[in-house]
Amino acid sequence: MIKIIVSNDVRLGILCQHRSGHTAFEQHLSATHGTALLQELDLNLQHAEVEEYLQNLPKDCIFSMMPRENSGELMEKYNNIDWKILLRKDVRKQCLSFVYTNKTQVFTNKQEKIVDVDVDLIDYFFINYKIIQEIVRKNKYEIFYYEELDLGNAYHTLTNNNYEELIANIELVNARIGKYLG
Repeated sequence: MIKIIVSNDVRLGILCQHRSGHTAFEQHLSATHGTALLQELDLNLQHAEVEEYLQNLPKDCIFSMMPRENSGELMEKYNNIDWKILLRKDVRKQCLSFVYTNKTQVFTNKQEKIVDVDVDLIDYFFINYKIIQEIVRKNKYEIFYYEELDLGNAYHTLTNNNYEELIANIELVNARIGKYLG
């Protein structure tokens, strides 16, 4: 397991996708290092609001940023932030979790409800996945995989939901994911 060390007076930005484990990652880092945990940089903010958020970060803070078209440019511009990238090795399971939790709006508990999910959300998921992969290819930022991290101080952990059984329209979902992952 990988352990993360955060230095004092750092602004730590985590580029990640939903269902990547970023909440547990941030909770663990905050609890371990006594660093303030800030609200996620909201995808609904306009460009000026994003700039204001990033310009006014306090020292000793951790926050996450979901991918947006100009994520790479923002990360380069705000180089006073120690940017990290958090990924999941099992992208397929992450995508299943994303479409399922978007339907149920339950994010941290063991799930039992069988539902049809919005298959079009898979396209949205992979648009964001592609943005992060383009930044990863530049090889400028340290990358962490959720599955390799020791997050003993997090209070949210993997639920190990079996989305194959919880998603009623799983055949359609698998077919759409297959367009992206082969």
